[in-house]
Formats: sequence, C-alpha cells, structure tokens
Amino acid sequence: MPDRPGRNIWVGSYTADTGGLSEGIGRIEREADGTLIWHGVVAATDSPSFLTLSDDTMYAVGEGAASVSAFRISGNELQFLGSQDAAGESPCSVAVLGDDALLAVACYRNGAVGVHRIQPGGSITRHIQTLFDSGSAPNEAQDGPHAHDVLRVDAATVLSTDLGTDRVHVHVLDEGGLTRTSSVQLPPGSGPRDLRRHPSGLVWVLTELSGEVFVLHRDGDGFAITSSIGLPGFEQGDHAAALVLGGDGRFAYAGIRGSNRISVLAVEAGGALLLPVTSVDCGGGWPRHLAVDGDQLHVANQLSSSVASFDLGADGVPAFRGSIDVPSPSYLLVD
Repeated sequence: MPDRPGRNIWVGSYTADTGGLSEGIGRIEREADGTLIWHGVVAATDSPSFLTLSDDTMYAVGEGAASVSAFRISGNELQFLGSQDAAGESPCSVAVLGDDALLAVACYRNGAVGVHRIQPGGSITRHIQTLFDSGSAPNEAQDGPHAHDVLRVDAATVLSTDLGTDRVHVHVLDEGGLTRTSSVQLPPGSGPRDLRRHPSGLVWVLTELSGEVFVLHRDGDGFAITSSIGLPGFEQGDHAAALVLGGDGRFAYAGIRGSNRISVLAVEAGGALLLPVTSVDCGGGWPRHLAVDGDQLHVANQLSSSVASFDLGADGVPAFRGSIDVPSPSYLLVD
C-alpha cells in the first residue's frame, strides 16, 4: 500500500475526569516517510476514549461524562456539532448503523446499549432506544452486565459484546432500531471485549480476561463458535485490548495490557483459523488500542503517554520503529 503524505491519525484519550493527562481529541500527522508528528489537541472534550467516522463526521464518546458527541472534520480541524447524554454510564464504544441513520453506543458501567438517531448534517438526537443484559460471571470484574463493543456485520445484523456476562448478542437492525434475537455464550470468565469483522464475513471476538480470540460463523439466524485461540504472550492477570487485521490479511494483532506485549497471530482458512506466531514488546505501557496504517502498526500506550510505531514485514512480526509523546492515548483513528 503506498504512503499518503499528510495522513491524519485522530487520537482519542483520557482527560482529567477519568484520571488522564489529555485535554481532548488530538491529531497526529504521518509524513510520507512514515514519521509521526504530534500536533496536539484539536477539540477540547472530556475523555473521548473511542472514536468512529462516517464520511466527514466524527463521533466520540465521553466516557466520564456519560455523553456522545459529533464533530465535523474540516481539513485538520474539528467543528463541534453537539452532544447528547448516553443511555448509560461509562460509554466506551460507538458504531454507525443503518446507512448512516443510527448510532449505537455501548455503555460499560451498567451494560446499556443505546441507539441514537443521526440528524441531517451529522448531529445526533437523544437516545431513542436502550437495550440491557442481566447476570454476571465468575471473574471479579464481572459483577454485572458490562457492554463493551458494537459491530454492524451487514445491512440487517448488529452484534454487541457484554464483558460482564460472557455473551455476544445478536440483533436485527431496521430503521426503528435494534431487536435482540439471540446470544452466543462464551466460556465463563472469558470477558468478550472487542469485535472485528473479517472480510470473509466471519466475526472475531477478543476476550479481555482470558486472552483469546473466538471466531464466529453464521448459524441459521444466529452465530456459533468456529474456533478459538489463546494469545501468544498472554499471562495470568493480563488484559487484552484491541484486535486488528494486517493490511495483506495474513496476520492479526492484539494488545496485551499488563505484560505490555503485542500478540501476533497468523490468519488461515479464510479467517476461520488463527495460529500463534509470537509476541513483541509494545514499546510503552498499557497498549489500549492498535491501528494498522499501510505497512506500519501504531500502538496507543495509555499509561506511558506514548504512541509507538512498528514496521510490518513479510513475516508479520512488528519491528519497533520509534515512539512519540502523546498524553493518555486510548484510540487511534486513521483517516
């Protein structure tokens, strides 16, 4: 993939309301030679820990303030379009649904998944729907429902994870919102966190607490488990975060917080099988999010306030390139 000079990487972060050092959404520029330049905060907002794009509109959660905000991208600047209360506490993920008509927000603290309508121009309404789970699981972090991620699989199907109940929920999407139709139960204590759709249509589920990737396939109107693999380098007490596919589709990468590693997996059988390769040091502390950018992998190391970059070669193993100072980064969105 050729380099594109001046590419923006928008940076979500933690601010003072959640114990972080940042002041809002930041911007990194990747130069033609792959060098990263930190340009500072471009939109002051509380703890925008997760970002997503829809054309020229960016949506950001406010994890501490229990809000979700919209911004218009204008060159290297962000124009604030408005904010709404989230349907629950600690919103941590946001996804655009239904041909850019709806926005779903996963709220960790109470397990709510809220649905907002997107207005012409990109602003959002108050939440029009809230879905809840119930129950708990054996890990001490699983004292109740904790919604964590939302993924639109196709025009009519949306999945969400609940880290607190070890479930992946299946929803039918229409213009009115989401209808929860079934769930996939993962092993007790696994803690499903992040979702990733493989180009084949299979869905990967990264579990935070057990450090595994589960592959899901269509099974009638629902989904079932195809295979699973433990992350290389994952140790007892670690927490997995973020799962990305390499640019050529042959390798996948996941962050391991605690041991501070990047786990490398080989992708086989059209995404149905993942095999362990190795793990490497993440170049900082507490790798919360990863982003593949052409022939590079960037890592948001939250607790070391840095973004590390790695070159990705033919063997798929990340080779450390360098690191820049970025306050409390939590999300990297390559534009």
